[in-house]
Amino acid sequence: MPQLAPATTYVPPTAVPNGGYVTSAFLVVARTHMSLTHRSRSSHPINLHLEFLRRTSVGPAIFTVKDVKLGSRISNLHITLSQKQDAANDEGPYQDEAEGYITMSNISTEEGLSLDTQYHLYPPALPVNLSLLASQGHDENYTHRASDPFPSFRRAAQNIQIFLVRPERKPAPDRSTGRPRAMVEQWVRFSPQTPHLNGVPGRWTNDALGFVVDMFPQVVESYVNPFVEEAAIGQHSQSDLKQFLASNEPRAKYWYPTLALNLDVKKLLPEEGVEWLFVRVKAKLIRNGRFDLDIEVWDEQGELVATSVHASLVVDASRNISRKNGNGNGTGKKKDSKL
Repeated sequence: MPQLAPATTYVPPTAVPNGGYVTSAFLVVARTHMSLTHRSRSSHPINLHLEFLRRTSVGPAIFTVKDVKLGSRISNLHITLSQKQDAANDEGPYQDEAEGYITMSNISTEEGLSLDTQYHLYPPALPVNLSLLASQGHDENYTHRASDPFPSFRRAAQNIQIFLVRPERKPAPDRSTGRPRAMVEQWVRFSPQTPHLNGVPGRWTNDALGFVVDMFPQVVESYVNPFVEEAAIGQHSQSDLKQFLASNEPRAKYWYPTLALNLDVKKLLPEEGVEWLFVRVKAKLIRNGRFDLDIEVWDEQGELVATSVHASLVVDASRNISRKNGNGNGTGKKKDSKL
């Protein structure tokens, strides 16, 4: 460990509970693999296709990388994430939890035909004053989304500041203008809950794009849990929210596991990262417990940074929390959940 080629194994130091976190871990592993084993070749992930075979759990994971094709401009990697079937047995077997293909290039040295497509967000996003969002938590069009009402279930959301369109400024859904009901628009700032940072905001890099495209208020929640979502942006008081949660089931009702995730990287962010990104999320169809997500990420300069497409399910939240601490069947062994 690690054996450096053609298949390399990496053991990350942290857990992998969130789909966006997992996706970013794949991006970091791909970049690390190329920098360690193929230094003269491309080191930037430009395209990722990821299949979530089983639920990842909080705990160690092993990433195994295979060089599928190494080219002068484009290289292709196959990466598998594996975790132990029995968390209590150090010698127990591993099983594959997620795997994907990542296409590598060097964005900073790319050359070739470039054309102005004149593509832009449609309908356009409302104007924003990021200085006011940072200092006051709101501006004329956007307001800070309060902490998630189910923090133990969605811990990853504690590491990001989300600013949503204010209710009174949100345009009504209108098919003629291309504005569906199933749409979320947000400005996001990285705010890792790391003690030594003392609340200093983080910055978004290309490594974090996997996290960015999987961290937003779930589209389905605005249909099935509107009171909680409204309270998160100040439409109801905290006392009203507590009363509502006390009189209803005090946990998240649904879990939204991703079956497959595609990420297409359009731009190389500065090495030091950027403070703000704009994310638009749209669902085309939600039917029979299955739905899609179409995601675009833009920077302050109005340039497209990345696009992503998800295929996801809607299942009871107990399917996720039942395996807390690596088990859920009383034996210490993982259940092989077939979603």
